[in-house]
Amino acid sequence: MVGRMKIFIPTKDRPKTISTHLAFSGQDWYILVHNKQQRDEYLENETIDPSRLIVTGVAADAFGLTRQREWVVQNLVKSGEWFIFADDNIKELTKVSGDYYRQGELDVQVGESKKWKDIFSALCSPDEFMILANESRWMAEKFGAHLCGFAVTENFFFRGKKWRSVGYVIGKLMVFHNVGVPFDHTVTMEDFRNTAENLLRFGSVCINNFVWPRAGHYEAGGLGTYKERVPYRVKDCEILMQRYPGLFRYKERGKFVQHTDLALRLTTAQQVQAWRRKMTSGLA
Repeated sequence: MVGRMKIFIPTKDRPKTISTHLAFSGQDWYILVHNKQQRDEYLENETIDPSRLIVTGVAADAFGLTRQREWVVQNLVKSGEWFIFADDNIKELTKVSGDYYRQGELDVQVGESKKWKDIFSALCSPDEFMILANESRWMAEKFGAHLCGFAVTENFFFRGKKWRSVGYVIGKLMVFHNVGVPFDHTVTMEDFRNTAENLLRFGSVCINNFVWPRAGHYEAGGLGTYKERVPYRVKDCEILMQRYPGLFRYKERGKFVQHTDLALRLTTAQQVQAWRRKMTSGLA
């Protein structure tokens, strides 16, 4: 049935600030905590339905988010099932408005910033989002992809093309296909690893740039603040650059510590196919 994909929300140490279940009001969502103590803390939040709060029992360490998601795949979804993973701090869902959404590409103009900002920031109801999530799933199947993501920025200037089959799938909100791709417990930047592994195995992902989840970033709790994550991110970047040679480059941003962020070097399906051939032949 359209709109009934399950939504799984891993969380840690945010019993008072968790917000994603509110953004998905009326949908089939489940909140995942690590242990009974956390469950008791989250039950003090009156907006959480106790029947939708699940204790996984997996370790709440630096790789706890990956462990939570792996537990979901092993215990709560069937092989071949499509479902949704969402971070716990999504505030609201936004999309391109009206008839503009149905277009494949929009000629965004910097000189018309007020117009385009309004068009790209229409609020999206939970019911409407589920329809768009299913649309993204169907487009992924057309691409031969098994991982769907959404826009990584609110800035309309970088979102003129609706669909992309090559790009970074941010873990904030993902439509996920359970096809047996293994999880990895050696990096905390799992969304980069998931993107890389899906490009390597299947040659494509699916990104809907006309949808953007407005959410917190590097907030206390969860994986921690940016400062707390820096040592892990430096190590993660080194591992990912070595494991997937030629796919990533370092991305230096403003006040961020050097070598703590990555970007894809490849932008087209042809480039990805050439990279895959090198990887499988051992020439990368």
